[in-house]
Amino acid sequence: MNTDLRYRASSDYTSYEVAICGGGPVGLALAYLLGREGIRVVLLEKRSHTTHLPKGQFVHASTAELYRQWGVWEQLEGTGWPVAESNGQGFYVRVALGPVAEVRQSHGTEDEYAEKWSELSPAYPRKIPASDYEAALYRRAATWPCVSLRFGTEVVDASEVNDIVRLSVREESGREYTIGARYLVACDGARSFVRSRLGRGEDHGPTFGNQILTEFQAELDDSLGRDGFFHSFVLDQRYAGWFGSQHPSTGLWRYSFRHDEETLPDPADVLARIRGALGMPDLAVRVVNTYRFDYTTGLLRTWRQNRVFFAGDAAHWHSPWGGYGANIGVQDANNLAWKLALVIRERASSRLLDTYEAERKPKAQLAVKAATYNSLNFQALVAATLIGEPEASWSGKLSEQALAFLRDGAARHGANSVLHTGFQFGTTYESSAIIRDGAVPPGATLAHYEESTVPGVRAPHVWLRDRAGHVLSTVDLAGAAFLLLVQHNVQHWNEAVADIAGTFSVAVKMVAIGPEGEYTAVDEPKFSRLYSLDRGTAILVRPDGFVARRLQLPATGRAATTDPEDWLRATFQKILCLDGATDP
Repeated sequence: MNTDLRYRASSDYTSYEVAICGGGPVGLALAYLLGREGIRVVLLEKRSHTTHLPKGQFVHASTAELYRQWGVWEQLEGTGWPVAESNGQGFYVRVALGPVAEVRQSHGTEDEYAEKWSELSPAYPRKIPASDYEAALYRRAATWPCVSLRFGTEVVDASEVNDIVRLSVREESGREYTIGARYLVACDGARSFVRSRLGRGEDHGPTFGNQILTEFQAELDDSLGRDGFFHSFVLDQRYAGWFGSQHPSTGLWRYSFRHDEETLPDPADVLARIRGALGMPDLAVRVVNTYRFDYTTGLLRTWRQNRVFFAGDAAHWHSPWGGYGANIGVQDANNLAWKLALVIRERASSRLLDTYEAERKPKAQLAVKAATYNSLNFQALVAATLIGEPEASWSGKLSEQALAFLRDGAARHGANSVLHTGFQFGTTYESSAIIRDGAVPPGATLAHYEESTVPGVRAPHVWLRDRAGHVLSTVDLAGAAFLLLVQHNVQHWNEAVADIAGTFSVAVKMVAIGPEGEYTAVDEPKFSRLYSLDRGTAILVRPDGFVARRLQLPATGRAATTDPEDWLRATFQKILCLDGATDP
């Protein structure tokens, strides 16, 4: 049951420990994670409900892993588009003439696609409407009695007063009141109100003009439905834009195109444009909804202003091409939540909070660059393809040279916009909350990812089996506590964990894998290659699933002689940024 912790008095600015402005996937993920830690949270969202808009559909595998941990993924079973109906990108002059180039995510069945990803993750990327996963996140966040989710409540002013963040809010009824919190996290999107009030400096990139997105009904099973692309791009300059695959719940199709007027286009013009892009002038079409979106590009220079933090599109905003925004925003929340909880509970220095920007901003910079490149590269590819092709506009025909040029460009473009495995898994953190052992993390490109346990990388996926025979992933074990993975000297490590958990008042879960433990590796060669837990070594994984530190074997090859308790004490002293920390 969700308990509404009301503001008690106008002079009481400590009613909540964290206030979250914005109730999209980033704010809801943060509310869930902080609520799990017992932190008193209020979330404020000016919309009266979670989104109904047809946007944000690409859930990366790295985000799906978090949803598995949080009980969100199981709620999404059977939702979204199957691979056969959302398989990459198709390019058309006009749809009726058939595709002239394509980039596929999979060339097999749904099961084959899932099996391919199972080598790297317990989950695989899926296309799921934002309306579904936002609602699932809402339901999970609402389970914590310390979390108050206030939709239909707009933040109209924000300021810091005597180390307390003060928020003036207005409900849909018109009632206004004030809320106080120790910390504020702005998750209120690309046009963040909090950023406009309290942000300090922005770096801007290109704008992409006004975009129209219309939802419509039509019988397209023998064209777009048969081809099965998630996005179908129309090259004919008179109708340039893209079609989205048919919505699995509503049965509506989507068509988007540029429109530089502030007002929505005339419905008759939208209808004519849809038919023109399809190349089906007599098709029965019923336009149901029409929306206007603006896409700009930017990056906030400073993600922390004293007690105010920025996450998701409030910190980094860009075109939607590649599906980066919601995914990296949710992972911003996953990085920040455990740090905020430890600082609020006075188990870590507030300096730990500075590692949030240090770790997450480089990922945001990459996303902004990649999304911008995807959008501009597509425009350049289309423009270059159509040069010297006079028949394209009236007959829909491209020369063999143009087709070869387009297909080559589309294939290279697809690695950035569709097949970016390296972007999803290849994140590496550098900060005081990561303790390197001299090893260099493997390089990652947008498309390429190499598994590793070098401190600072995502702890890689390996299938495990528990004593009851249940199979789960190493990824599934992360989340609510630090994980200490060991294979030998289990009793000694267990005693050290109990002592350190008591000393620092932090949750540490020891996971023993092998003959002495509760788990065995299903793929023993892969586990041994990646985790190398022989002869007393250990790996510490942070609550966000990233490797914090590993105890290496001495160069002589002898068994590790480091005392587990001393090693853990020095490690936590450093990670938690506590005074007196020494080089561990």
